[in-house]
Amino acid sequence: MKNKLILWIVGKTRLYVWFLADLYDIRINKHVRPQGQHPVILKGGTEEAKNNIPKTVYFNTRSGSITIGENTVFGEDVMVLTGKHYSVAEAEAGNKLLHYVPEEGRDVTIGVGCYIGSGAIIIGKVDIGDYAVIGAGSVVTKNVPSRAFVAGVPARLIKVL
Repeated sequence: MKNKLILWIVGKTRLYVWFLADLYDIRINKHVRPQGQHPVILKGGTEEAKNNIPKTVYFNTRSGSITIGENTVFGEDVMVLTGKHYSVAEAEAGNKLLHYVPEEGRDVTIGVGCYIGSGAIIIGKVDIGDYAVIGAGSVVTKNVPSRAFVAGVPARLIKVL
């Protein structure tokens, strides 16, 4: 009975804290929580994600969905961003404002068995192949082939494994 009471109190307290955080625009790291209107699709399921994806990983789904393959591991403070502002050329071609962010079409797909190093930033639209390794602190803006190691700002192909 005592354990049930403790669980009930913790559950109610957590909801209250989340409500206050939203009210005061305080970010609370929730596990694999997308920021935007599109989903994060976990091919390995939520239990695998709890083991392989830290709470500090940020998923921006403003402009598309994010798909993560099985057995993919993330380091701390990784950002996976689907949204980006238009370039000057894109804005002029589409008669859009420069700060306009597309609503869709910038999906990020991460393959099976990948490793994303700490502090990496992935900006969609990109596809990362199976068993690829993204070096820590890298900024990925282009597709990464399967079994490749990329690193740098912007990320460049270092080696095919």
